[in-house]
Amino acid sequence: MTAVAEPTYRSPNSDLATQVAKLWPHRECEANIILGQFCRIGLHWWRRLDLSELVPGKDIHFCFSCKKVKIDGVVHEP
Repeated sequence: MTAVAEPTYRSPNSDLATQVAKLWPHRECEANIILGQFCRIGLHWWRRLDLSELVPGKDIHFCFSCKKVKIDGVVHEP
């Protein structure tokens, strides 16, 4: 039996996604059950988060229904 090890390398965007996710609570418990199902199959309700003054040059979106963050088109789960 082998144990699956988590990768030790984390990109700077992964760390940024973790920090950005703390700015708002994810609404999974308050969201519509249909939206929750959409998130589970990969269809998210993206909202733009304007942090251009803090993080210039990054396009940051968050899913209103779950805790995923999209930075420059790459989806991260903090």
